[in-house]
Amino acid sequence: MTDAKKIKAVLWDMDGTLFDTKRGIAMAVRETLDTLGLPQLKDEEIDNFIGPPIQFGFRDNCHLTMEEAQNAADIFRKSYREKGYVTECDPYPGLLECLKNLKEKGFRNAVCTLKKQDMAERIIDNFGMSDLFDSIVGTDAFDNIKKHDTIRMTAERFGIDVSEAVLIGDTEFDSLGAEKAGSLFIGVTFGFGFKSKTDVDEYPNIGTASSVNEVYRLILKYNEV
Repeated sequence: MTDAKKIKAVLWDMDGTLFDTKRGIAMAVRETLDTLGLPQLKDEEIDNFIGPPIQFGFRDNCHLTMEEAQNAADIFRKSYREKGYVTECDPYPGLLECLKNLKEKGFRNAVCTLKKQDMAERIIDNFGMSDLFDSIVGTDAFDNIKKHDTIRMTAERFGIDVSEAVLIGDTEFDSLGAEKAGSLFIGVTFGFGFKSKTDVDEYPNIGTASSVNEVYRLILKYNEV
């Protein structure tokens, strides 16, 4: 493998990849359901809200029209942001060490998320991780920025070819975004989407990780080939 084809940037999805965000999302979802007078959902149904754009969660799990789901998403985001639910989350074990080790070896770390830009920045800052990331790209107020856009925007910001970046993610939205953007992909099974290597293998990828430490090993192994 030539140097030009090696991984230069590690792009991280946020929900279910960097952070276990279920606690805060569940709080805001349940409050939104109460506000709209909708029936409460089971815990396993709440999991479906984590990863995809939040309006899809309301549409698919509450049997709403897209217009109704968008309204629910607006209520969710207001509650999630203003009541501090956005910081009700935990980094996955080994994350800080992994990010530090990647930076020490010359990799660029970035966040590529479908969370709103301000929410993503707030979480990273809340956990004192701002110095560990060279870029944070979230979606805009109108959800016009998609996953593949966040990947391409980050590669352009870093001045690298998108094929020199690897996206780390836990859902099919991540894998499909990486494929559309033209980046590499590593699927993780410790989040909310993929449950096993078999799930990840349905999509183009360079590996499956069951822990953050395994993500680190896969990246180093790829660059050694």
